[in-house]
Amino acid sequence: MEPPFPVEVIVTPRFDVFYALHALTSEAPTPLGAWKERASRRLPRGFASGAKRVAPIPIFWPLVADALQGTRGSMTFDEMLSTLQSMEVGELRANVLGGIFHDRPTVDALLSREKTLRQVLTDEKHPDAAILTHFGLRPYSAGSAAVDAMSTLLSEPASYRGDLIGVLRKFWDSGFQADWESLDTTLSRAAARISSRVDKDSIAGVAAELRLPVGFDEESGALRTKSGVTVDARKIERCYLIPSAFNTRRWWAKYEPPSSRVTLYFPVWAGAEAANALSRDPAEIAKADRSPSSRPKINAEAVFRALGDTTRYAIASILARNPTSSAELSRILKVSKPTITHHVHALRGAGLITEEAGGGSSRLSLNRDTVEALSNAAVRDLFSSTGELPLLTTRHRSGSQKKI
Repeated sequence: MEPPFPVEVIVTPRFDVFYALHALTSEAPTPLGAWKERASRRLPRGFASGAKRVAPIPIFWPLVADALQGTRGSMTFDEMLSTLQSMEVGELRANVLGGIFHDRPTVDALLSREKTLRQVLTDEKHPDAAILTHFGLRPYSAGSAAVDAMSTLLSEPASYRGDLIGVLRKFWDSGFQADWESLDTTLSRAAARISSRVDKDSIAGVAAELRLPVGFDEESGALRTKSGVTVDARKIERCYLIPSAFNTRRWWAKYEPPSSRVTLYFPVWAGAEAANALSRDPAEIAKADRSPSSRPKINAEAVFRALGDTTRYAIASILARNPTSSAELSRILKVSKPTITHHVHALRGAGLITEEAGGGSSRLSLNRDTVEALSNAAVRDLFSSTGELPLLTTRHRSGSQKKI
């Protein structure tokens, strides 16, 4: 189904590198705990102090990603640094300020020096007062880490840019490059699945299935955010969908340059499994993968039987792409909750379901290990020359259970 605006699925680190830095520097609980533990150990000495000059509190990292707004969608890491290095310091300053201060007149007033940072941050009637408190900028405190970072950005943008590029380079070289290369296959597969969904479904259906933090009203032709903001689809120049291993908060970006159309970026979180698997030593993973004892022991017949039902196969397809609650499955598939519970029970009994608590409800995922082990288990069962043959037909299962 043709979407009302161009939708492009890309794989790029342009957001994930900042989201990973947020997870790494935040003290809040994160689903990426295993990855964070290993990544923290490999950071070079002095990294923390340099990182705080750029992002004095962790929430600054996803905002600093806005420095790259106005650039092309898909970028390699080296292209990101090259773009930041060649960018006019005034443009970089405006981009980062635009991510922090959502009120455009405020950004213009700071850039033109019509208002000082202190005047903006002490204005009790400022429309961004609540969010500035969240960013550590209110109540105003001269000399605080957050105020110092913003002061440097305003008065010495070249110095701020140098710190930003230096921190990103150290983080990349200390191990994130290897992480990203290891994630390439997983994220590329996710991109292929998202592309297939975009080709088959409406943009509203895609948004619902991928759990995007916005909805598309096809009747009015508008995008609606949870905060009530609407964007006319006719003003959207392009929408990027980006498989992400680190966007646990499901952040997204809307860039609207003056006198231009809107560009949307939706990094779609692929779940914690991919990033946390990186915490294991590659040699250990390779050794475990070769070990027969490491493969899950599954009942191939039970798995085939569970997936033989069209609704359960649809559920498995959804869970393979994104962790989803039973309530969401009911809504997506337009099936009653008791029916979903019945099918989830059957999939769980075959070892096809894993669960993770979060957001007040359990989120279900498809157990990839079971699916990957299915082929070997089926070969073992079907071609074995010993053992009892499971020769019960469907008719006999539901009836007398009489053996043939």
